[in-house]
Amino acid sequence: MKQKLALLLFAFIFVCTAEAQTKTGITVVLPEGWTKVEGSVLEHQYMKDGASFMIKEENLLNGKSLSEATSTAKVQIEKYFKEVEYKSDEALTIDGHQAQRLDFCYAIKVGNSSIKMRMHSIYVMVNNKCYNISIGGMATQFDALASDIPVILKNIKFNQK
Repeated sequence: MKQKLALLLFAFIFVCTAEAQTKTGITVVLPEGWTKVEGSVLEHQYMKDGASFMIKEENLLNGKSLSEATSTAKVQIEKYFKEVEYKSDEALTIDGHQAQRLDFCYAIKVGNSSIKMRMHSIYVMVNNKCYNISIGGMATQFDALASDIPVILKNIKFNQK
């Protein structure tokens, strides 16, 4: 069941990530247990116990203000996911850059049942490029990631050229 959910999460990520991204100039040091997803179109995509972490440039949001980017992102989230429930929005800083975290739950259908998922999508603008740092998994298991999230965010570096 966990593998099926992970595959569904990856399928969504793949649909939203139509082009390959490599050599972004971003580095990240992850806590123990996260493994790189081999063959991913993303330079930074990792898994741990069915949860997913990725960093992706959001080309459609490039050049927007952080506020415009997150407003646009919410519209897109509500298009792709069912039963979206926002838990909170939070301003934070990633490697010295202003960022906005959207914490939300959504439902995915698996056969005749529905499974609740939880996601942190963190949007950060670096040199007019918008990056989405996403950490997600099953809602019932998401709290187990709580100690990893601040460590991951602290260890993301935008080594821009």
